[in-house]
Amino acid sequence: MFIDYHVHAIGHDHRPHTAENIEEYIRYARENKVDELGFADHDRYLFEKLDLSLYEEIREKTKDVVIKIGIEIDYYPDQHEEIAKKVGYYDYDFIIGSVHYIGRWMFDSDKERKEYKTWDHDKLYEKYISLVTESARKDFYDILGHIDLIKIFGIKPIKQRPENIFAPYLKKIAKTDLVVEINTNGLNKPVKEIYPSKEIVSLLYENNIGITLSSDAHHPEEVGRDLGLALDMAKKAGYKKFASFTKRNVSYISL
Repeated sequence: MFIDYHVHAIGHDHRPHTAENIEEYIRYARENKVDELGFADHDRYLFEKLDLSLYEEIREKTKDVVIKIGIEIDYYPDQHEEIAKKVGYYDYDFIIGSVHYIGRWMFDSDKERKEYKTWDHDKLYEKYISLVTESARKDFYDILGHIDLIKIFGIKPIKQRPENIFAPYLKKIAKTDLVVEINTNGLNKPVKEIYPSKEIVSLLYENNIGITLSSDAHHPEEVGRDLGLALDMAKKAGYKKFASFTKRNVSYISL
């Protein structure tokens, strides 16, 4: 069984939010043997471009693929009220919390890649994971998205291994009971690695942090992409189950 809990029906505003578009994602879910599909569009489109009731309508008539309704909400340290408004806007099945910005720097944007040259990379990793840890609030989120996204362009710390920098922060995250996704989209980025690395997945297991699976698809044909690799990574780390969500309540499915 595969679940894919990080799917963007409109991508980065690539296409309209229509039933026909959503059905195309579901078609690829069937082809790639995804049994449970979680739509989680970016929160920047929430109030103007998303019609979340479409998912409700499609869920009613789709019997072979379980449809879950989520959202991916960026974390900003100074925008807790805005985040809370988005959290309370809808009766979601799950909410993904992600860090894409350090200050005003969108570090995963190719257009802003040159900013990496201004950082000590060890300190950059420390700053990034500290923000991820700060974001790990149960009242905001259920799943932490691509928790080592900072490696997207293949830039790594010099003095320490990434997992050594992450290790003490993961102990703090473990206390929140949030789930971390194994996100295969990193394989299609310059780093060519799943988010997070196998070493960090092993640390997640050691800290008893639950996992779920995702492709981070921004186009229909990306649904379910490389989830078999994510599943193998989870099993090798010791996992025997992954998380599923309904109305923000977690349950676990055997691998």
